[in-house]
Amino acid sequence: MPKFTQVDERDWIHEDVVGHAIDRCKLWYDGHGVSFSLVKMPADYQLSLHRHETWVSVFVVEGTMKWEDADGNERKLGRGDFYFVSPGEEHIETSIGETLVLIVKAEPNIQYQVDADGNRK
Repeated sequence: MPKFTQVDERDWIHEDVVGHAIDRCKLWYDGHGVSFSLVKMPADYQLSLHRHETWVSVFVVEGTMKWEDADGNERKLGRGDFYFVSPGEEHIETSIGETLVLIVKAEPNIQYQVDADGNRK
């Protein structure tokens, strides 16, 4: 059976994500391991070095952001760009302007900040 979410039916929550508070709207969770959500990142907002125990994919709906790995390699991403993060891959995400992303991820999605040596904070 199809599932629908109308714009005016969406609930945005302010929640903690790897030690940072952001606005998230869960669009759908199938109960079998995959969820879809929208995340609003304010301008110049950084999700510091962190990793996930499961995969995460990100599609930039609006705005611009920077993705950086633990070695300092970085990519600038804008509207329509997409990236996939494998389990355990350490990375930093920074919005350059106000940014809206669609996140599709494996659940449960355990994520946590790490220090420069890769140790869990």
